[in-house]
Amino acid sequence: MNILIYTQCFAPSLGGIESVMTNIATHATHQGHKVKVLADGSKYYSSKFDSTQKFEIHRFDQFKFLRKKIKFNFAKNLIKENNFDVAIFDSWKSLESFEKDKKLKKICLVHGNEILKLNHYRRILSSLKNANHIVFNSIFTQKLFFKNFKKFPNHKFNIIYPAFIDIYEQKNLKKKYDLCTVARLEYRKGHHLVLESLFQLKNIHNLKLNYAILGNGPELSRLRDLVMKLNLNKQVTFFEEDTKSSKIYNLSKIHIMPTISTPSSIEGFGISNVEAASFGLPCIVSESGGTPESIKNNGKVVKENNLKNLNNSILSVIENLEKYSKNSLLFAKSFEGKRKIKEYLNILKD
Repeated sequence: MNILIYTQCFAPSLGGIESVMTNIATHATHQGHKVKVLADGSKYYSSKFDSTQKFEIHRFDQFKFLRKKIKFNFAKNLIKENNFDVAIFDSWKSLESFEKDKKLKKICLVHGNEILKLNHYRRILSSLKNANHIVFNSIFTQKLFFKNFKKFPNHKFNIIYPAFIDIYEQKNLKKKYDLCTVARLEYRKGHHLVLESLFQLKNIHNLKLNYAILGNGPELSRLRDLVMKLNLNKQVTFFEEDTKSSKIYNLSKIHIMPTISTPSSIEGFGISNVEAASFGLPCIVSESGGTPESIKNNGKVVKENNLKNLNNSILSVIENLEKYSKNSLLFAKSFEGKRKIKEYLNILKD
């Protein structure tokens, strides 16, 4: 199969959408398909990553207005020269420039946040009408879409949970951290709630837990200040985003991400929860957005923005760590890379 991936988000940049699009390209290539990627981003910053990939990557790093035009014109010529079976788009914004084309099948992913801005209602509607298939990352995201776009015409829809993982066996390493969160440092991820919970567990239950935070983002300075304010310096360690997530998972007991929904931001799924589960980590998540769909019987779903419930869930998972850990490894097997890429490419058979 000849596949074109047209995306704003791609590795080596970090993030949920970057992870999905990169994994689709990587695993499709592993399965013997021919893949070409057109991605936004700095050619200089990406050069080391790009040179090691087994698929072709073209980067577009001009100013936004020029970038969109140059990238689309490049794609038009590429499509003329290549007999692509399918083009996969990371969002309606990437698909927007393309018109309906009977020869080229188009799959567009919908993640959640990008359909919240209803001032873009007409643009979103017009763009997604040009897709042959729309893929939602969770049941929650699909419901949100139809709530906001009730007049959307009959279309082919699929729900595919977007985590790709390798199956890992639990390593008998000394666990340095009781809790960890691997995620971009944004308010909606709920890192601040974990810090407040650590403070209460220490003062109410006399339980001192160590917490590893891996990621970068706008909340970094606020979280550092909160650590100082709550006197958690000896319990919390921040890791830069170039640290491998596997290192943090191997050294931790539980992955925790008590997400919060805001009017402008929601969690559509929760890929890092599945990644953590593949290392045998139980997961504690909130009921916010599509996050509950990223775990099964391998952890706890807590009430959104509820510290008491969060505290009790941490204590419960610690008490039943072995059971939840075994369930995590079983749960993660359904996201194995070979199986997951088939879910995306089998859409073309519908």
